Amino acid sequence: MKKTNNPLKVVLGAHRLSYVHIKEPSSFGDSEDKKYDVTFLIDKDHPDVRKIKDAINTAYSANKESIFKGTPLKSPKMWNPLRDGEEWLEDHPEAEEYKGKYFLKASSKSQPAVFDSDKQEILDLDEVYSGCYARGVIVCYPFSNKAKGFGFYLNSLMKIKDGERLGGFVADADDYDEGEEEYKTITATEEDLL
Repeated sequence: MKKTNNPLKVVLGAHRLSYVHIKEPSSFGDSEDKKYDVTFLIDKDHPDVRKIKDAINTAYSANKESIFKGTPLKSPKMWNPLRDGEEWLEDHPEAEEYKGKYFLKASSKSQPAVFDSDKQEILDLDEVYSGCYARGVIVCYPFSNKAKGFGFYLNSLMKIKDGERLGGFVADADDYDEGEEEYKTITATEEDLL
């Protein structure tokens, strides 16, 4: 059976992931609308940038009058989901992984399918984390509610390789070397009291 070509669907190459929420859904701000989501960090010269822009242009052309009421695609009132990493760095200077990148968030109300590079389903979703590299199947959609613009549904992910974890801290047992003598003294004192 031949698959029909959906011009709104983008099959991404391998990109580093950030803000991964695929095991449990997350909510943004005060919203109670929880979603599974992930942010792709995409090199600015990667061919996927063109694919993403083409999907946005297609969604815009099909909905220019009905949903957007003629609002120009380049209007500052129109939300573009393909964001410039340099802008993110202005408020988050520690996020060096955004340098020279675009970033794009894709989300879904239902949990996305997750595969390894052999196309086998990944059951332990802790294996897919912020910092690893993955491909994705995403689908562009237009919206017009409080704001106007475009988003991307997250259909599935394919983990390609591990990478250095982003955000949070790495647990290291050697951290407990600091203050070890004080702890031993306290413990010894408590044993004398027994």
